[in-house]
Parts: sequence; C-alpha cells; structure tokens
Amino acid sequence: MRPRTLNQTGWRARPDVSLLIITILLTVIGFLMILSASAPAAQVQLKDSMFFFKKQVIWGALGAVALAVGMALPLDRIRSYAKPTLFVSGILMLLVHVPHVGMTVYGATRWIKLGPITLQPSELAKLALVLFVADFLARHPDKGWTLVKEYRQILLPVAGTLGLVLFQPDLGTTLVCALACYVLFWLNGTAGWRMGLLALMGSAAVMAHSLTTPYQRLRWLAFMDPWKYPKDIGFQLIQSLLAIGSGGVFGTGWGQGKQKLFYLPIQHADFIFAVLAEELGLIGSISLIALFLLFAQRGFAIAKRSQNPFHQMIVIGLTTIICAQAFVNIGVVSASLPTTGIPLPFLSAGGTSLCITLFSVGIILNVSRQSQVQLRLLKQGERA
Repeated sequence: MRPRTLNQTGWRARPDVSLLIITILLTVIGFLMILSASAPAAQVQLKDSMFFFKKQVIWGALGAVALAVGMALPLDRIRSYAKPTLFVSGILMLLVHVPHVGMTVYGATRWIKLGPITLQPSELAKLALVLFVADFLARHPDKGWTLVKEYRQILLPVAGTLGLVLFQPDLGTTLVCALACYVLFWLNGTAGWRMGLLALMGSAAVMAHSLTTPYQRLRWLAFMDPWKYPKDIGFQLIQSLLAIGSGGVFGTGWGQGKQKLFYLPIQHADFIFAVLAEELGLIGSISLIALFLLFAQRGFAIAKRSQNPFHQMIVIGLTTIICAQAFVNIGVVSASLPTTGIPLPFLSAGGTSLCITLFSVGIILNVSRQSQVQLRLLKQGERA
C-alpha cells in the first residue's frame, strides 16, 4: 500500500511561529520609536509630526508583502536569482556615484534618488551576497579547491561587491557582509590556513581604508575621545551617551525623551537605540537585545533542522547579517565601536532596509516550513 502524500492528509507545514512573533515585535517597536524620535524634527521641518512615522508604516506594509513573497517563492527559484541579484546590486552601487542619480548624506554616497523615493543598493547587496555564497558553497564543498579555479569564481565577485560597498564609504555594512561570508566559508569546511589568509586580507583592506579615508579617520578620532571634540566630530557620540545615561533603569517614558529635541542628530535612523535607551531605560534596552538574541537562536535552530545545505547556509548567512548588524549598531551608539553609519534592523527609519530585512525573514520562515515538510516525509516513509 502506497503511503498518502502530505496533500492527501490535508497537513500543511507552518513557518516558525516564534521567529514570526519576534519579527512582528521588533517591527512594531520600530514604528513606535520612529514616531517618538522623529516627531519634533518632522513638526519643525515638515509641519507634520507624523511624517516619518507614516512613511515607515507604508514601507512596513510593503515589507509585509516582501515577507510573504519570501515565504511563498520556491527556494530553488530564489536560488536561481543569486547571480542576477548580485550583478544588479553591483550596477546599482556604481550608479550611486553618477551625478544627479546618487545622493550623498553626511559624507557617504549610498543612496539613489528616484523622485520622492530613495533606495540604498548596499541593502540589496547584503541579501545578494548571502544567496551567491550559499549557492556556490552548496555546489562546491571544500575538498581542496585550486586557487586558480574555484577561488576565482567565488572570491572575485565577493571581493568586488565588498569593495563597492566599502567605496561608498560604508565600513559597517562591509564588515557585516564580510563576517557573514566568513562564517559560511568556515561552516563549509574551508581549511584553517585559507580562513587565516582571508582574515588577513580583510583586515589589511579595512586598515588601509581607515587610514586613507579622511571621513573614516575622523570617526576613529571621535570614537577614541569624543569629549576632545565636543562641538564637531564628537558631538553626536556625546549626545548619544547622554541619552543612554539619562534613561536610567526604567527610562523617562515613551515620548518623553529630551535628546531627540534637536540635540541628538540622526535620532530616528542610525541612533534610534539611544532614544529607546533614554525613554525605555535599561529594561527596554536589555529587552531589545534579548529579542535579537532570540532571533539569532531561532534562526540557527531553523538552519540546524534543515537537511538541505543551501537552505542551511542562506538561513545562517541572513541570520548572521541581521543580528550582527543589530549588535554593531548598538555597539556604535553606546561608544563601544567606532561610528559606522549602519542602521538598526527593524527599528531605524529606512524603507530599503526594512523591506530587504523582512524579505530575508520571509526566506528564513520559508526554510523553516520546508524543513517540516522534509521531516514529515521522512517519518511517513519510515511508517510505510
């Protein structure tokens, strides 16, 4: 007797509910904090205190669609988009340097302006890199690669993409992407000496960039002693620390923070964690960090359950990027790391970041559902 198929039993696999709830919580917290952090500036500059909040909610709706698409698309089809997506992201990152197309903000040229909409190509590059590296490594397990063939096929596109991100300049995104790629190489079983060589090459590139780029040198100076430059390069970091410190244990209350009142620059974007720490205090800050830790735990658990190497790698890569970016941002805002200009996932204002992040979560949830299907089919076969 043939075993019934899953469709015949009426059983439907569901995505990881815990990860979905964590994602919803983080997104809602982001909406609330953007409303609080941006209201004073939006009222003065645009005569609409809810301008940035409404804009982020619209992006959130688009992001919800992106999440649903990420969950619904066949993973093999997503895999087939790896190379084209990496190519498109590279073209877009070149376009940011074209006059009247790219847009420079705070010394960084990272955006393309299309009428009222601004897009950040490096956000797409993060997703594209994970898909590309995961696809390649799943097809080419490390069994003594030759430097001329396999390494050229994987390292040249990866190095080229990271170079375009770094040239914007965007050191934070470069480091987060490099970390995700490094983790995937390590999990693939790449030899230790090769991993060491990659780390050495990456460190040399970062040091060279930091020493030769005035924009980045100033950030290092501000990081080492912001109080030495209280009126210029150290101002933002000082205001961030004042916001975090004034929150205490319980915070001043949602919407009651003072540093957002034209003291703290970029308060609703890269430095939104400082506003959260001031208004929700130590308890709110720890709760947010706990949510990201739970996100990481669920992501890695989903990867562990999957039996498909490509599925495992995309989940690990995307989880690493989202969580590493969160902790780098928090480290920057708390003066534990040099300023990098990297947003806080789910919370910082920015449509491209939110949509790509939610699409990435959709892919992770897609894998969680496929893993259930594989496990169910395996058990069904054993019973047969």
